[in-house]
Amino acid sequence: MPRMPRIFVENALYYVTCKSLPNQSIFRQMGDYEMYFGLMKKYKEQYGVKVYAYNLMPSHLHLLMEVDEKTTISTVMHNINSTYTKFYNGRYARKGHLFRERFKAALIENDPKVLLNLTAYMHLNAKKMEVAIQAQTLRYNSYSLYLDYDQQNDRGLDMKNEINGILSGLIGENYSQYLQKAEQSMDFKKMHKQLQRKGMFGSPAFMESVKKKIDEFREPTAAKKETAELKPVVSKSNEKITKKSFNPAGIAILILILSSAGIYIYFDYSAKAPVEVAQKVIIKEVNKEELENLDETEWQIKLTSSDGKEVKKDTVFFVKGKFASKYLTQLNYSMSNYSMFGENDKIIWETMQTSYNGIALWRGEITGDKMNGILSLQQKGKQQQVFSFKSITHRKKMGGLK
Repeated sequence: MPRMPRIFVENALYYVTCKSLPNQSIFRQMGDYEMYFGLMKKYKEQYGVKVYAYNLMPSHLHLLMEVDEKTTISTVMHNINSTYTKFYNGRYARKGHLFRERFKAALIENDPKVLLNLTAYMHLNAKKMEVAIQAQTLRYNSYSLYLDYDQQNDRGLDMKNEINGILSGLIGENYSQYLQKAEQSMDFKKMHKQLQRKGMFGSPAFMESVKKKIDEFREPTAAKKETAELKPVVSKSNEKITKKSFNPAGIAILILILSSAGIYIYFDYSAKAPVEVAQKVIIKEVNKEELENLDETEWQIKLTSSDGKEVKKDTVFFVKGKFASKYLTQLNYSMSNYSMFGENDKIIWETMQTSYNGIALWRGEITGDKMNGILSLQQKGKQQQVFSFKSITHRKKMGGLK
């Protein structure tokens, strides 16, 4: 999947939305929610992402996140959604896309009052869809964390500082009271249109500052021309792209141009010119040497459940194209074939093990001599379990521990 271009603005957040294909659910069972939540936690820790709010619903989802200049929002969402789609397709014996389109992201001002409005929009969206009243689905909506973080945070996702920062904008009321007033007074239709059409939300000063940065991106001579030409920083095809008749007042038009051109721009408020920090996601086939390096290896790993309450050790093996887990072998899971591909400097492997009463889906990432990943375990008559794992040691079967 091509990397979706995004704009990075320091000290701003991303409001991310993902929708399912028509007549398709993203989440069918509670175990599906657990898997997606486990992936959120994994990549939050891996990339240092800050999560401020979330709302996972059957047909779509909302996330409010912040990334730093070293990571793109596209990298984070690509990893979460692509891994989840593979899990979902394996679990329900289907193929192809799960999401209607690549995720959408709007730029949000990092200000408590602005974020209070946006979280109200997110949390009340679930109520509007008549799913927030369902106790099971409430576990995948951050609303309860805003009411009583210490009592409700059994998901293992550290958001306390982020939520406290937003709640600091309340004056003389709690979040529940604020939400009740917001439901009666806020124009959510207007907010929805602004998020969809302008791709940003915040104070007039914030909106204007972003527009100014976009103007700085234009060619110096463009301001002198009635019909301006837009010069890209870089394109995926490494070819120059020219877009005529550009209206500088239309922020949505610029974002559309940038998206179609395959351009990623970083706006630095301390600089006079935009700085490119895009990172391409390059998918490649593994070579013979990489296959041989993984074959005949044995890894000791630590498994941690998505809620952080269960931790166990396991040993996994890669032998002549087959994969096995010592822990799952004891549960009568058979060895399985595994697939591999490269992504930038990482090796990705995937496999599905089966037993007479269950399915285990593994996805691992190897960088150098370190490995981490996700295990989704579904056993008949039991609630699905999702584990993250990290390698402790590994060795070649004929060699010593590394």
